[in-house]
Amino acid sequence: MKSVHRRSNGARVRHRPSERAQLRIEALAAGGAGIGRLAGEVVFVPATAPGDLVEVELDRSARPARGRLLGIVEPSADRVAPPCRFAEACGGCDWMHVRIEAQQAAHEQIVRQAIARATSLAEADLPPIRVHPAPQPLGYRSRARLFARAERGEVRVGYRAPRTHAVAAVDRCVVLVDAIAPLAGELPGVLHGAVGEGDVLISLGASSRPVVEILWRGQLPPAVWQRLDERTARGEWAGARVTLDGAREAASFGDPRPAILGADGLPLFLAPGGFGQPSEEGAAVLARRAAELAHLDSTRPPHVLELFAGSGTLSVLLARGAQRPSPAAEPAGAAASGPPGLASFTAVELSSAAVACLRQNLAARGLAGKAIEADADQYPIPARTDVVVLDPPRSGAPGAARAIAASSARVVVYVSCDPATLARDLGGILRGGFEITDIEAVELFPQTSHIESIVRLSRARRSAR
Repeated sequence: MKSVHRRSNGARVRHRPSERAQLRIEALAAGGAGIGRLAGEVVFVPATAPGDLVEVELDRSARPARGRLLGIVEPSADRVAPPCRFAEACGGCDWMHVRIEAQQAAHEQIVRQAIARATSLAEADLPPIRVHPAPQPLGYRSRARLFARAERGEVRVGYRAPRTHAVAAVDRCVVLVDAIAPLAGELPGVLHGAVGEGDVLISLGASSRPVVEILWRGQLPPAVWQRLDERTARGEWAGARVTLDGAREAASFGDPRPAILGADGLPLFLAPGGFGQPSEEGAAVLARRAAELAHLDSTRPPHVLELFAGSGTLSVLLARGAQRPSPAAEPAGAAASGPPGLASFTAVELSSAAVACLRQNLAARGLAGKAIEADADQYPIPARTDVVVLDPPRSGAPGAARAIAASSARVVVYVSCDPATLARDLGGILRGGFEITDIEAVELFPQTSHIESIVRLSRARRSAR
């Protein structure tokens, strides 16, 4: 019999009794949960691995149904002990309990299925997916977003707990590089006395020293500002920047720009608080492959357009064919990726701060590309464009996809961090007579369900690569 109680207004409310069941996890979903079936019904179960036999408490009101994990009845061979003591409480690494090879296989399957569903192409008709493994599964992130909240006079710093807004406090994060890993434990002292909450972006800056970006909703006492000033003045941090909710401008200390080693072996500065890939090594792999896939066999130098260029992580290789003679700008041993000669290179980016960094990064290399501040999703593609490279945010680029389909471009290289929006936009581009020639997955986010993908499309016949 269903239990009954009364609301404060006297209304009678019936509750379904909890329903427990056992099921086998068949695969991993894009959002990180495991997928099982119960009498043919799909059930999503977080914190599971493919092959696990689990006991769950069912919630059939969700679509698909959800299962709260009660216990592992029979662990899968792909289940491992998480190498982090915060793994269960923290929502940062949702696949840390899954063997690395199984993570890669799941990423490949998720990308392939998403593209097939959205484009109406059979999976067998898609090219094989080339997977670029992460150089290391831990200590790889050179930037991260932390969450901080003042509670009863103390400040807790960490990541958001799974499926909640609570703070899962950590004192050191095992997926961060050594230079910034201790910051999670140091920041509560730096922010001591603060009132409110905020996001804290940590990354590497000049000379591989930490850079801290604080977006605070509340009050920061003078002592906090003094501590930030002292750390940058002593050279412990390269810089810091604070933006208070409602303030017109941010307050900066030192040089708050994140900096990484570009794929060409030269330093590359990013806009403070702006977009950047989580791994320096992974970003280099991504840039090299994007430049190589953008190559166009042609009797004339091509015109290349890059959309959503950011601070130039991809641009510094894509624009190399437009390089002015400048021997000093070419480091010994630098990668020779990128088109061998360009008629023109144009990069489009909406953020003014990112465009400023983009121009500086191109100028430091003696590159002749043009950087335009504009909405890349609404940017009209010039008629002479031969190659389009785009790396949009997680929401994708539906406007750009329509423009590309209607353009005269011959090659498109789409870099994406979200398989669903990637697949949606590919469906739009394919309507312009393109075909998919290459699909690659770059393991930029090991231990998580996130994956970076690169897809090359061409109006020409597929050729051996």
